[in-house]
Amino acid sequence: MAVYGIYGRRLHSDMALPELERAEGEPDLFFRRGSIPEPAGAWFDIWQVPDGRAWVRGIKVSAGYVVRYEDRADFLVDRERGIITCDDDTTSGCPDEMMRHFLLDQVVPLMLSLDQPVLHASSVIVGGAMAAFIGPGGAGKSTLAVALGRLGHAVGSDDGLLLTRRDGEVVGIPAYAGARLCADSASVVGGHPSITAAKLRVRDGLPFFTGAAALGRIYVIDPRPSGSIAFHALTPRAAVMALVEQAYRLALDDRAALARQFEDLAAVALKVSAWQISFPRALDGWRELSSAVSGHVAEAFA
Repeated sequence: MAVYGIYGRRLHSDMALPELERAEGEPDLFFRRGSIPEPAGAWFDIWQVPDGRAWVRGIKVSAGYVVRYEDRADFLVDRERGIITCDDDTTSGCPDEMMRHFLLDQVVPLMLSLDQPVLHASSVIVGGAMAAFIGPGGAGKSTLAVALGRLGHAVGSDDGLLLTRRDGEVVGIPAYAGARLCADSASVVGGHPSITAAKLRVRDGLPFFTGAAALGRIYVIDPRPSGSIAFHALTPRAAVMALVEQAYRLALDDRAALARQFEDLAAVALKVSAWQISFPRALDGWRELSSAVSGHVAEAFA
C-alpha cells in the first residue's frame, strides 16, 4: 500500500499504481477493492459506444455514486469520505491494467467533477503558462501534447485537467505525468518505432509538469483534416459549449450540479481565450504543427 499523486491530491491505494509518482503526506483520497451491494433504482448513461449502447453507467446511492463498466467492474464513489471502492467480481473480470486505466483516467476525474470542473484535455506548459487542448477522442490531443514535449515544453497530462480559481486566474492542475498514444502516433511522434500494442504509455525522454499553472489558452481541436495549420478565435459562447462537451460529469442526475458546472465553465470561457485549431492529419508534419502551436501560445504573452 502506498500514497500517490494525482490531480494535485494524494491518493492512498491498496494496489500498486505504477502510472503514478509516489507522494508524501496524509492522503486526500483512498482506493480499495471490496464488494459493493447491487444498487436499486434508475441507472443513467455516462458514456456510450458509437451504436448508442451504454458501456459506462451511473446510479445515485446513499454513499455517493456507483459507476458501472458493463461486465467488468463497479466503482463506488464515496464523495464525503473520499473513498473509491472497486468490485470486479464479474463474469468477465477486470485485469489490473484495465482497472487502473478506469480508475486513474475516468473514475477519479468523475469523482473530482462533483466539486470542480475537470476537462478531458491534454496540457502543456509554454513560456510559463499552460495551454490546454480539448476535442473528441482521436482528435490528436495526446499526440499534440507529446509533440510539444519533443520540442522541450513540459507536458502536464494527456487525458485530464482540473480547473480552479486562484487570485482571479484560472489555474489548471494536470492529472499525472504520462501520455497514452495510439500505435501510429507512438511510432512517429512518441519515439517507439516498433510498437505493436494498440496504445502505449509514453514517458521516456519527455519533460513533465505536475504542479498548478495559470491557464493561458484553450485550443479546441477540429478532428477534420485540413490543408494547412489554421487558428480561429472562438467566441465565449462557442468556447463554453466546447468546454461542456469535453468535461467529465458524474452528477448527470442532478440538475443543480449541472447548472453549477455550466456556470463554472462559462466563467472560464470569459477569462481564458479559446481558439479552434485545424491542421493536416499527416503524422510526419508533427514538428511543423508543434512549432506553430508553441508560437501561437507565445504570442499571447509577448
